[in-house]
This record gives sequence, structure tokens and C-alpha cells, in this order.
Amino acid sequence: MLHIRELVICAAALPPFCLGSAQQAQQSPQETSRAGNGSAAARKASAAEPAKEAPKLTEEQKLAFQTLETSEGAARGFEAPMRSYGLLQIGSTFTTLDAERARGLLRDAFTASLEIHDDDDTKSRLQQELFQTLLPLSQDDVEELLPQAESSVRRPITDLIVGRYAEKKQFVKGLELVNQLASVDEFPYGSASRLMDAMPPEMAAEKQTLFTQAVSSYKSHEHTQGVFIGSNTLTGMITRFAATMPPKLVLMGIDEILSQTKAKADQEVRLAGPGGSASFANQYQYQLFSLLPTLRRLDESRAKQLLDDNQALQAQLQQFPEGMNSLMPPPAPGGAKGTTTSTMVRTSTSDRRGPGNPGPPGGEVPVGTAQDYIRRDARQKLQAISQEAESDPVQAIAHSMTLPIELDDRPGKSSPRADALESIARANVKKNPGGAEAALAELRKAIADLPPKKQVPYLSSAADLYLQMEDTDKADKVVSEGFKVAEKLLEGDANPDSPNEALKAWWPSTDAYRRFIEVEAKISDRATVAVLKEIKYPEIRTTESIMFARSLLGLPLKRFVVVEKRGHSTSAMETN
Repeated sequence: MLHIRELVICAAALPPFCLGSAQQAQQSPQETSRAGNGSAAARKASAAEPAKEAPKLTEEQKLAFQTLETSEGAARGFEAPMRSYGLLQIGSTFTTLDAERARGLLRDAFTASLEIHDDDDTKSRLQQELFQTLLPLSQDDVEELLPQAESSVRRPITDLIVGRYAEKKQFVKGLELVNQLASVDEFPYGSASRLMDAMPPEMAAEKQTLFTQAVSSYKSHEHTQGVFIGSNTLTGMITRFAATMPPKLVLMGIDEILSQTKAKADQEVRLAGPGGSASFANQYQYQLFSLLPTLRRLDESRAKQLLDDNQALQAQLQQFPEGMNSLMPPPAPGGAKGTTTSTMVRTSTSDRRGPGNPGPPGGEVPVGTAQDYIRRDARQKLQAISQEAESDPVQAIAHSMTLPIELDDRPGKSSPRADALESIARANVKKNPGGAEAALAELRKAIADLPPKKQVPYLSSAADLYLQMEDTDKADKVVSEGFKVAEKLLEGDANPDSPNEALKAWWPSTDAYRRFIEVEAKISDRATVAVLKEIKYPEIRTTESIMFARSLLGLPLKRFVVVEKRGHSTSAMETN
């Protein structure tokens, strides 16, 4: 552990509780004299109950605040994207330590994001995260800044704010925010639904006004891209509130939805929820499935005609007579939160295999292929190995060797053999360290031939397991191996012939450094500081320094975004 004898830190880097003692120490003699002129009883009470001193910072806390101060200085000198990211991460770190300072940093991060002009995706990601971080600190700040944000950010953040207003029954403010967003973008159906759910019966006129605005907005916008599913849609509003709205208005909304989606024949929709699962050849069928139960109550003859024209839906509506409300039951009325969960999957029929199209997105493999069989077989074996891992680790390790080292080219962990060996190590790390060590030794051999990107999560996991067994030497050795892998990934990210154009903070190499610095920080502060100094890209060094400071302060490390952007191809994932 690093021991610091002398450390000078700017007062701005210290949390508020550290400044009180310093201010007391600077009191003038006159102030001290005046303070001593109290009553005898006060002096006795003071003697009986000595004044509480502000808690002193530990050496690790001092190092953390010094690191954050240095990181802030570096971040403010970066180009807009990394400046925004760096200030966001530092502000996020201070949210529980110094709320006012956190607010200032987050506002500065937003200002920096406005200077990003050539990367809308990065701009939106940063703005959404910083608003979600700032909202618990100052809703007023969020509402002030929100009109300047990207349109893709305004809607989900507005939903969060309106949800807060609905919970507090502050309907006037909620309506103002809904109308503000509707004036510059399509109507926020989800936000309005939250307000309507919470409104009392005497606000029926306000509910009808919102519903009318929703139908009008839908008619004035084209919905030619994507599949629109769930409660944040006009369809969701109709299925939820049709019973209390004028029938003519509801029918107008249904007609407009079906009219706009009927021409969209290339969208296959598959849904799964608490009530079961269903699939539809296109979005028109999905919308008809969702709206027919309402249409039956308002115009039974038209509903029957539409169902006769789409007989494929008859079996599904027999199984789910209330459409989406049967498949995915809505939350209870009155704004109560539902207790059910649902999954929605959508694909396009244009994704089917054919010339120039190798297959569905995400590497999905049709059931029945050889690869699908291998995957199912590996999964079954892995489950069996996990069950015997604790009772017979030697046999479990032997069975692991029958699994393939690498299954496919999916991101993240995708080595059945390595997964099995890691699970054996975890099962034995406390009760049978010898068995865990044997599994880890085989794990390190197994991943040697994997691509560097896939080695990272297994190596960082192995290092952490060694630490849990209090084998610091082996943990440190694995971390050293991990840093070499991170360096290889960095070479790939910075390859001038095919550079990763994503934000440097989101590079795979940055994620790799983060994982191993997280483990190294548990071993030695001094060694961690030395590693940080060796990282040649200041943007990555600053990112890792902030994560190191969070670790020193005992704050949880946040989920990390990993992005690869080369030419017209972009892939993104979140890691723990």
C-alpha cells in the first residue's frame, strides 16, 4: 500500500466535511476570546462533551481527491467529446461527496457536449447519462438544460421528469413539460400516459385534451422507420384509456395507426410477456392484434371485417382475447407500478439469408443448424459441470476439457471451456482453494489461443479469484499478463490503417485497462499509479485515473460502454 508522508491538496478537491476543521484552525484570537466568554454552564458542558472533530482523510482518500483534481484539469483540456465524458465521470464521483460541486461539473459536461457536431450518437449517449446523473441532484437544472439537448435525449428524460411530477400529483408542471416537448417534437405518449394514470376523476377534461393532442400529433408525423411497441406509443394510450375517451376520437386514432402501418410489410414482430408469446408477419398485423379488442367494443362489424381479412390473427386473438393486455398485462390503474415483466423482440424479414446477407443480426442462428446443436450441447454440459464443481472439482475439470475452447464470434465471454473452468474456480474459492487453483491454472492455459478481446474478462476474473484466495503473487502475475493484452488491444484501436473512431474512453483497450487497474488497485496503490503513468494516451489515462479514484473512495464502479466504430460499421456493448 502506498504511504504518503506529505501531500498538498487544493481545498476544492476536499469534500465539505474536511473543511470545517481547517476553518476552525484559522479563527482569529479575538474570535476565540469571544467564544470563551460564554457561561460557566456552557464551559462545563463543553468540558463534559468535547467538540467533535471533523473526520480526517485517510491516505487513500487524499490520493483519490488528488487524482480527481488532476483528472479534472486534464479533462478540461480535451476536445469536446472527451471533455464532456471526463467531467461527467468526475461529477458522477462527487454526487455523494459534494452535491454542489457535482452539479457544476455536470453542467460543464453538458456545455461541452453541445460542442460535439460530427457524432450524434456519442453526443446523445453522453447527454442521456449526464441528465440521469444530474436529475437526483437538481431537477431544475435538468429542466433548464433539456431544451438544448438532442431530440433523442429529450423524450426519455422528459418521461422521467413527468413520472416524478405524476408521483407528486404536480399535474400543472407535468402538463407544461409535456406541452413544451410536443411543441418541438412528436407528442410524448408515454409521459402523457403517466400523467393520465395519476390524474383524479375530476380531471377528465385534462385527460381528454391530452388524448386529443396525442391523436393529432400522430396524424401529423410519419412513422415509416422502426417498430413502435409498448406503452410509450399512441397504440398504448388507446388500449389503456379508450374506455374513458369519446368513441369518435378513439376510432380516429385507430384508423390513423392502421393506415400508416398497412403499407409496412417488411417488419416481422415477435413478442413475449407474462401472458405468453406471439409473432406477427408485419407491423400492421401487430397493430391490428393490439387494437381489435378495442375496435370490437366500438364498431363490431368493422372489427369482424378486418379479422376476416386477416385470418392469421384469429388463433392469436382466441389465445389472447384482449390483445396486448392479455399478452402483457398493464399496471394497475392509478399510477401503481406493475409487477410483471415483458420482453419484446423485433426483426425485419429483410434480415433473412440471401445473396449479400449472411444472416440475422446479432449472430442469431435458426434452430436446427449444426451450430445451434453444438451450442445447446455445450450449454447442457456446462450446467452439468457446474453442478459437480463443488462436490468433485477434479472430475469437473476433466469434463471441462471436452468443451470447445471457442464457440462463435460473439462479443464478450464465448468460450464454453473457459466458462466451465471459471465456474469451478468460483465454486471452490472458499471451501477448496486447491480445487479453485487447479481450475484457474487450466483456465489460463485454455484462453491463451483466444483473441485478445476475449481473453480480457477471463483474465480479470482469474486475478480477482486469486485475490479472494489471498494469493497476491499469482493475482499480480495475472494482472501483468492482462496489461500486456490491453496493450495489444490498444495497438488495434489506434491502428492508423483502420482506427477505432469511437470515443477513446469507450475503446475495448480502455475497458481492458479498467478491469486490470481495478484489481491492481486492491494490491498496491503505488503499482497502480505507476501503471497509469505508462498509459500513453492522456484520454485513456484520465479515464482510468477517475476509475482508480472511485475505487480508492470505495465507490462502486459503473457499467462501462465498449464501442468499436470503423468506417460504416459500429458495435456497442455494456460490461460490468
